Amino acid sequence: MVKKDHRSDITIVGAGMVGSAAALSLARAGFNITLIEANEIPQWSAEEYYLRVSAISLASEQLLEDIGVWQQIKNRRVSSYEHMRVWDASGTGRLEFDAAESGVAYLGHIVENNLINDSLIEQLQGMSNVRFVIGVRLSSMTWLEEAVQLRLENGDEIRSTLVIAADGDNSSVRQLCGIESSRHDYLQTGIVARVRTSLSHNSTAWQRFLPSGPLAFLPLADGSCSIVWSADQQRASDLLSLNDEDFSKQLADAFENQLGSVELLSPRVAFPLMLANANSYSAERVVLLGDAAHRVHPLAGQGVNLGFQDVIDLTSILREASQHQRGLADPLYLRRFARRRRADASLMLAGMDGIQRVFASKQQFVCKSRNLAMDLINQLPVLKQFFVNRALGN
Repeated sequence: MVKKDHRSDITIVGAGMVGSAAALSLARAGFNITLIEANEIPQWSAEEYYLRVSAISLASEQLLEDIGVWQQIKNRRVSSYEHMRVWDASGTGRLEFDAAESGVAYLGHIVENNLINDSLIEQLQGMSNVRFVIGVRLSSMTWLEEAVQLRLENGDEIRSTLVIAADGDNSSVRQLCGIESSRHDYLQTGIVARVRTSLSHNSTAWQRFLPSGPLAFLPLADGSCSIVWSADQQRASDLLSLNDEDFSKQLADAFENQLGSVELLSPRVAFPLMLANANSYSAERVVLLGDAAHRVHPLAGQGVNLGFQDVIDLTSILREASQHQRGLADPLYLRRFARRRRADASLMLAGMDGIQRVFASKQQFVCKSRNLAMDLINQLPVLKQFFVNRALGN
């Protein structure tokens, strides 16, 4: 537990994947870090799969390599994917991407979220310049002349030069700063589960765009798949009410039996889908990272990759500020970070939102146009490489 009036260079609120990666990256850069997490941190287990997974791009992999956790993650359990197959249920449009065509060994890795988090926390626990405050919520923030005073619900206080909000979509730090967030509710539910298929996933990330939302099968290391089924709320409610056998049959049918029969191996977990983008990614002595700043539709699996890019850019700009003997919370540098990241994230959010809207449309002209566009991209190597580069994080 932190002592009252503890001082810290940087206090990070939120010890999820992005917050913990930021803590490790900035601690390795030499800063004194306090990491606050309101909830208990879920532990990774080798015996069972965690249902929430992420598609880690090569850029995110490089970050995890640079801060010293990727090999540990890789030694535990990851699944590389070498191919991507995308097709439209309302037409003949198809996209096929292969790592070999792009001159890389793989397009990315599917990794359990809590495995990434657990590996980051394990590394952080061995660092003398990192202090943990777990199971305690932030209650207030007071801006002083040269610091922010954070008060916790247990009465303890932390005086910090810079505060990083990595506390998720409903960020308390963002709200205490008075930063508004533009939001769009897709009125859809994402259903995740783990399944076994009778045919091999062939190290392929599969996605079929259905009229009610996209369905993805993501390859796991033991030959099973993680599914992410995004569907309109009524359709999702109907799917969640089915027994395991009927759900598996509908799942296989919705996927056109591309991987044969399907066996459900886990419970189903549901979560609401929305787009969110904070009006600013910085305030006085505060920056926003990850879902506290932006939230994207999961159809391309870019959420955590956007957050990890936030970490890369913030570490770079704080190092630059330090080299120029500027303060950690120098407004010029924080605004530079905020502009850069908001521009990049807004472009990604707009792209994913546009794709979601185009594939949700039932207008015949739109359906024909998107299928023609998919076929055109699939036949032009330059266009295909552009999309591959975005997926890789280049």
